Amino acid sequence: MSDYNQRLEDLLDHHLIDNEELEKKKKLGGVGYLINGNMCLGIYEDLLVARIGESLAKTITSKPGIEPYLPDNDDFNDFVSVDKKIYSHSKALTKFIEESISYTGKLPPKEHDRPDMEI
Repeated sequence: MSDYNQRLEDLLDHHLIDNEELEKKKKLGGVGYLINGNMCLGIYEDLLVARIGESLAKTITSKPGIEPYLPDNDDFNDFVSVDKKIYSHSKALTKFIEESISYTGKLPPKEHDRPDMEI
């Protein structure tokens, strides 16, 4: 049995099927979608994890259902975690996907996957 929301995984897979720059990785009890080795989107338990940039993240974390993503072992100031009540709306999910791909696509490529990356 999976520790993460497989329905959300299906939704993301459906939205991202034609995006050849994304790489999907399952690790640490979740799923991550990476661009050039940088995590872009992820699923942790029942939450959508979206990398949208520090400025936008600070702005929208005041809204109900959107919080900073705060794993124990790293600095993730440009990530937010999004509750199911938000991402279950197709337009909201699409917006988070688009923002994440746009932001992460501009980051420099990583040489290799970080073994301590937590989703």
